[in-house]
Amino acid sequence: MTHPEREPIAAAPEFDEAGHGSGQFFRFVVDNAIDGFFVIDKLRRFIEVNEALCRMFGYARDEMLGKTPLDFVAEESHVELIAQIQRIDSTEHRRYRLLGQRKNGSTFPIFLNNTTFHGPGGAVAGSFGFVTDLTSLVEAEQAVVASERELQGILDNMQDTYYRTDVDGRIVRLSPSAEKLLGYAPEQAIGKSLADFYFDPRDRESFLKTLAASGGSISGYESCLRHRDGHEVWVLTNAHYLRDGEGRVIGIEGTTRDITERRRSEARIEFLAHHDPLTELPNRLLLRDRLERAIAQGERTDTRVALLFVDLDRFKTVNDSLGHPVGDRLLREAAQRLCECVREMDTVGRHGGDEFLIVLTELRDNDAVTRVAEYVLAAMSVPFSLDGHDVAISCSVGVAIFPADGRNFDELLKKSDIAMYHAKEAGRNAFRYYTERMNIDALERLDLQNRLRRGLEQGEFVLHYQPVVELATNRIVGAEALVRWNSPDGGLVAPGRFIPVAEECGLIVPLGDWVLGEACRQLRRWHDAGHARLYMAVNLSAIQFRRGSVEESVIRALRDSGADPGSLELELTESILLQGAEHVLASVRQLKGLGVRLSIDDFGTGYSSLAYLKRFAVDKLKIDQSFVRDLPADADNAAIVRAVIQMATSLNLRVVAEGVESEQAVQHLRELQCDYVQGYHLGRPVPADEFRALIA
Repeated sequence: MTHPEREPIAAAPEFDEAGHGSGQFFRFVVDNAIDGFFVIDKLRRFIEVNEALCRMFGYARDEMLGKTPLDFVAEESHVELIAQIQRIDSTEHRRYRLLGQRKNGSTFPIFLNNTTFHGPGGAVAGSFGFVTDLTSLVEAEQAVVASERELQGILDNMQDTYYRTDVDGRIVRLSPSAEKLLGYAPEQAIGKSLADFYFDPRDRESFLKTLAASGGSISGYESCLRHRDGHEVWVLTNAHYLRDGEGRVIGIEGTTRDITERRRSEARIEFLAHHDPLTELPNRLLLRDRLERAIAQGERTDTRVALLFVDLDRFKTVNDSLGHPVGDRLLREAAQRLCECVREMDTVGRHGGDEFLIVLTELRDNDAVTRVAEYVLAAMSVPFSLDGHDVAISCSVGVAIFPADGRNFDELLKKSDIAMYHAKEAGRNAFRYYTERMNIDALERLDLQNRLRRGLEQGEFVLHYQPVVELATNRIVGAEALVRWNSPDGGLVAPGRFIPVAEECGLIVPLGDWVLGEACRQLRRWHDAGHARLYMAVNLSAIQFRRGSVEESVIRALRDSGADPGSLELELTESILLQGAEHVLASVRQLKGLGVRLSIDDFGTGYSSLAYLKRFAVDKLKIDQSFVRDLPADADNAAIVRAVIQMATSLNLRVVAEGVESEQAVQHLRELQCDYVQGYHLGRPVPADEFRALIA
């Protein structure tokens, strides 16, 4: 038997030169093919190769003929190739990948498409096939893998969330940042519908419509998604359609950024633009809008709208005595109570400071307004528990009604403010409706303020002096300085008319300074005239303690006049001692250090306390005229006066009874061992010249 390697090489089928046309055509096709072509005989030797195969492996045609495929593959592919060759008898078509080896020793990937052919009688004669160089394909695959790896690296590190869906809206790719955004790892979300992540499914439809209307690409689209734990996540999305080679939409690709904090910040800024940061109530800007909307509704439905101006009484006392943090808590709790007094359709807002506004809408009559005002007064009268302190306050409420009192916010605000001041003048803890008389009063008050300011500048004020008599000697021992305004526009203006206005607008401070200076100058004149025992009493306003520097004013008045400090008596009200006690105590100690004397005016009408009498080291009490006027006929008042005198005696304090208008009262007070008396029965307030005649 002839050895296979020594048998002659048979001719390739169809490639003989017998003149068959099909053979010529086949040769033409094979020689011009891009892929390599080969034919091997039954001994597994190449009996035909084309030029493409020769170029692929780097051999001449003669060098390849007669050799086996094993001579042209890398060693690591020998096992696979042998296995495929052994299947030549049983499998007609085989396709497999190998690692080819060129003449220069370099290797490259190849793909074989091999077919068995049979000779006469049906025996296997060999096989033929095509070889494809896979170098470019493998490089492309590697590039794709590298590109995919690079893309995944980018996705792994990007803060925004990348997503891609198929044409049905199911997620097919998701970056890892989705877990932070929505609480789902990518593998948990892939396959889900994008619609599953919208907080409101209608938002998904809105997104798709917007994307379609924009031509398939949108930027900066804001929507609300649902986190896995249920909370809202606001996102900013850029997205576009994915299309195939024919332009058909096959999905959506986009990036999503979490803007929840930005939205919260914007919402907070928007809230603060229309709300008070302390109480979180609507501010004046939002109140104006609500009221004007309510007025427009009222015009359509023929209903009324009410604006209530609420001012907390004595709030400054709380701030000064307990501190601003407690004051802020009081404002917040007061705001909450006010909200509980109204309907949901009404609005409670903070106007500023301790002032609140309430808008009541769709009213058919004023009865509902009255009820709300009464609710407010009752709510504010319940003591507030603040940091261990039970704080009792009240409020004053002014009411203006649309359309009777005004047809816009500014008119109603002005008139409700006026009404509120009338409630305060009525004793606080009250409400008042606006009337035209109130408006006239407000205009008169404004005119009075202007005239007061001009009067101070032009020296229109004078002092009158009321004598103080010592009961033991029946001698005038002192004088109380009382300011009078000699206005060129209206003659002599009563103090009860202009003093409250001066306190309200702050003019009481310069006016009080002038009174101190003029009284000290007059005291010095009397002393120089031989009345050295005479003392001068001057009233101080609470406003002077809060807004001015009383100590500096007294020092300046004494220095400029040369008056004896021991002959100056400063009259304080009980309210001064109770408001801002520490600040007042420091001022009082400085005044006492100057040598001046202190007395408590209108004693018994305020919150009388033995503690502050000792703490502030006062020298004298002035019993209010309301207890003295009807002596001795009024038994209750007589008992009060007796008790005050006995208490003062035990505390080594002197007592002055003011408002004495009869000899019977003088005698009764003498019997009670009162020290001093003052009143119309003993002498009215008179100018300095007339007073000099009295003491002469």
